[in-house]
Amino acid sequence: MVQATAFLLGGFLCGTALAYLLVAATGGHMTAAELWSCLSAAVVASVLVPALPPHYRVELNDHCLVLRGGGRREIPWRDIIGLEIRKTVGIRMVVVQVSGGRRIPLRAPMSFLDRGFDNKAKVLTDWWGVRRGGPEGV
Repeated sequence: MVQATAFLLGGFLCGTALAYLLVAATGGHMTAAELWSCLSAAVVASVLVPALPPHYRVELNDHCLVLRGGGRREIPWRDIIGLEIRKTVGIRMVVVQVSGGRRIPLRAPMSFLDRGFDNKAKVLTDWWGVRRGGPEGV
């Protein structure tokens, strides 16, 4: 409960700071359209900031795919039976399918605000393609 409240408060504070910056940028006098844009940006920031993971990343090594962010998780290449690019609400992300049938959506790379998504997804797919047979396949 406290963690959810902290995230929402952080989003609200970022949204409020953005609103103040926009007011300062317009010299304190805004038209109705500028006010609407300012409020919309503040609401969007209040929703998006809590949804962003603090330091989420994916690391590649010869034996496993390492997921970092809120802890560390290793997925051996031999346990990954598929990688797919899934598009949800216009945002593309990589989903890892492991041998137990579970699908794990990766928070990085994600096409939202990442122009290098296609290259990163290709690197990830290439690494899996070479290493999926286990250490003897390397």
